[in-house]
Amino acid sequence: MILETHLKLPQGSLHLQRVPLRRNELLQAWDSADQLVLETLPQLTSASRVLVINDSFGALSCGILQQSQEANVTVWGDSYLGYQALRHNGRLNNLPDIAFVDSLATPQGPFDKVIMRLPKSNSLLRDQVARLLPQLAPDAQVIIPIMIKHLDTRLYELLTQLLGSLSSSRAKKKARLLLVHVEQAADNSPEPTVNSWSCRDMQLSHYSGVYGRKRLDEGTQFLLDNWPQGVFKRVVDVGCGNGILSLQAAKSWPTAMVTGVDESYMAVASATLNARQNGVQQQCQFQVGNCAADLVDQSADLVLCNPPFHQQRVVGDHLAMAMFADAARVLTVSGELWVVGNRHLGYHAKLKRWFKRVDQQGKHAKFVVLRCRK
Repeated sequence: MILETHLKLPQGSLHLQRVPLRRNELLQAWDSADQLVLETLPQLTSASRVLVINDSFGALSCGILQQSQEANVTVWGDSYLGYQALRHNGRLNNLPDIAFVDSLATPQGPFDKVIMRLPKSNSLLRDQVARLLPQLAPDAQVIIPIMIKHLDTRLYELLTQLLGSLSSSRAKKKARLLLVHVEQAADNSPEPTVNSWSCRDMQLSHYSGVYGRKRLDEGTQFLLDNWPQGVFKRVVDVGCGNGILSLQAAKSWPTAMVTGVDESYMAVASATLNARQNGVQQQCQFQVGNCAADLVDQSADLVLCNPPFHQQRVVGDHLAMAMFADAARVLTVSGELWVVGNRHLGYHAKLKRWFKRVDQQGKHAKFVVLRCRK
């Protein structure tokens, strides 16, 4: 099967690729919901201010700009990979640069048209809508492209609660558009929501949408209970999330320097805040990035990893495999990678592509902790 990388639209074909790029890609950089809104969106003028929210791979933004390069388009999202995809696909289609606002800032309106792909996290959805409403022009239209399988009664009720009465387009290729005209809110946009809680003698704060926002997830707990032994000076936490593994590393090895990387802007902000709250900010630095792609070869003697098993709503291990490959590159010859993952994912066998020794360090009905050495 040959993967289709050209989205055919009434205004022409759009060349789109998923990011990070990988050989033998099996997934398209758009879905039927993206295609539906681009096929039905009316011609935009230079006076149109369009906000695109959570555009996973730039399909919506590039499609709008291809239709009318006069349109004023801004993209708002939490994904560094989404931003890289936007830039990559814009260049593939010879389009002008599109303004990107990360999730910690609020795009400044007024916007008369909003196209919003819903985030997986309802807490992030609430946060984004609360900050969006005051930025809308009078009688602004919000269009929500969605795959029907993702639209259940609870989500529909939540959207009605947040945005008001919704109307719906006809379904096409298992997708539909939800439409709403929103009256302009009078208040200013609030700051991003932050929740706080305590765990393992640490005070943790989380921005909306960050995994483990209210409690420690089981996989992280299991890794903390089966913690690396020894002395480490340069530690990397790949997919750091709220930063709890980085914080524990800083506390375990007080002379170590710890680098945390995540593709979520809100995760990096959460980890940075948590390092400051727990008094280890001098040891820790956090950055947005694609796995550990921006880190120097052989620059770490310990890599910690609790990898995701999905990108956006698509389940798969390709991000985990990229993390493992990067870990092998950034580790010294005597360095170690410690990974926690679900047993059924079979990381033990897959890690042997990069590591000669892969040893189990803990027993659990659901998870496994692996120690990997070259």
